[in-house]
Amino acid sequence: MRKANSLVIGALMVGVFLSGCGGDPHDPRTWARKLENLRKQKEAMDQLAKMSVERAKAALPEMIELYKETKKPEHLEALTRFHDERTKPLFLEALEFSEDDFDRAVVAAGALGEMKATDAVPQLIKAVEKQLPIKSRANTVRLAGIRALVKIGDKRAVPALMKILTTSADEQDFLLNQKAALGLAEFRDPQSIPALIKGLFMTGRGTQVFQECRLALVRIGEPAVDPLIELLNEKNPEIAAMARELDFDKTTPGIVPFKAAYLLGDLRAAKAVPALAARLKVPAKSGEHKAILIALGLIGTPDAVKILINVLQDKKAEPTDRQAASDGIYLAGDKRAVPILLNMAKNGYVVVGGVKASDLRANAAIDLARIAGKETYDAFKALADKEKEVQGIFDEALERMRVAKECDKDLDCYARVLEKDESWIRAEKAAFAIGFSGNAAKGVPILLNALKPVASLSQLRYPVHQAILYSLTKLADASCKECKEKLLKQIERDEQAVRLPGARDLLGETRVALAVIQNKKKAN
Repeated sequence: MRKANSLVIGALMVGVFLSGCGGDPHDPRTWARKLENLRKQKEAMDQLAKMSVERAKAALPEMIELYKETKKPEHLEALTRFHDERTKPLFLEALEFSEDDFDRAVVAAGALGEMKATDAVPQLIKAVEKQLPIKSRANTVRLAGIRALVKIGDKRAVPALMKILTTSADEQDFLLNQKAALGLAEFRDPQSIPALIKGLFMTGRGTQVFQECRLALVRIGEPAVDPLIELLNEKNPEIAAMARELDFDKTTPGIVPFKAAYLLGDLRAAKAVPALAARLKVPAKSGEHKAILIALGLIGTPDAVKILINVLQDKKAEPTDRQAASDGIYLAGDKRAVPILLNMAKNGYVVVGGVKASDLRANAAIDLARIAGKETYDAFKALADKEKEVQGIFDEALERMRVAKECDKDLDCYARVLEKDESWIRAEKAAFAIGFSGNAAKGVPILLNALKPVASLSQLRYPVHQAILYSLTKLADASCKECKEKLLKQIERDEQAVRLPGARDLLGETRVALAVIQNKKKAN
């Protein structure tokens, strides 16, 4: 009897407790009922936010009604995690915004992107194309809209992104141009090539979108080659008009063929070799010949290497062109050029400003050391031991050659140097040796394992990082799933370090390296 009384009393106490707090605190319906109470509203929203999506969904009808009543951004934000079709009309409605009332539109764009709402594409396009003052805070809606369109992935968005990319910085926040270019890089749609080529030459408030447009064009791949050859030959009417209007010949002479060659090298466009060779015969306005020669090295076909060797050995060529040809040869990794580079390191004197100089000799010595193997060590050491004019550079080259002597063809040895050697010079040589080995099965895992977050590197190690990326493009192809996984992870980490000096450029190279690999067909 006493036990029964205790149970009754306990039940009464629970009943009192529940009636006092208005229901079970773990039941979403308890808090749903409190959403109409202004005093309890915030607590109710906080409690629902702590619950799992599936559990809290029982309160969704009341949460929708609350937003309809208040129109508060935070109440709309609370609906975003449900990804529920019942919320979509609210998000679509919220995309209508003004300069003074835009917070809800930012929330809505983000939610629709996460929902991959293809039916929202027309409204999102309308939002991103809305003209606003350059400094308006409401531009955050346009940025959110671009992100949403990219997440949805519907190609109806491409013309809108092209329009934003090519709009002058005098008319809009230039950050919009940058994000539009990155969005087009995700779509990889050939219809965007003309806009991306124009973007290569656009600037705004001290910044440019060259790297973003470069990435997009490289990701598009083969369809971009012919338009870039046209650009190299200065036959693109729109860019020609821009060049006249902005007086490129005065402000940035040679910039059009320079950037075209740069991109053709990124694309490893063998088809472009004849056009690049022909352009070398056109007198340079600035540094475009250097870009052409580097591009030929990146392409690296036998015909391209032959052109580089001819320029390197041409005593009538400009010394800077001969140096660029030397650099192109090492990028090609063609060891048939090793004797030529060795001879150039010994005898390649040039006249600079009327004075006999060793600039080309020094350049050739470093390039030789990057591609030569153990068999060249003794000959180069004999040369380095006698060197007096540029002894420091020859010593640096010899240090690279020592790595080749120590490791020869042993990739495990090069891996140890790459991972553990404190000398960036030796580590860079190891990275290149792995890349030029031709052994993808063993070399690619070594290179991927050697990648480190840019934030963890000293700036002295940046050349090593670049050598690793370049070597990956030599060995890996589109079949390498681990390359995609590792490089995407690298990009994700390095995006958090872009404020470090030089880090943004390295991030750009990582993105481009991944695009080059993904465009590369598996060798038969």
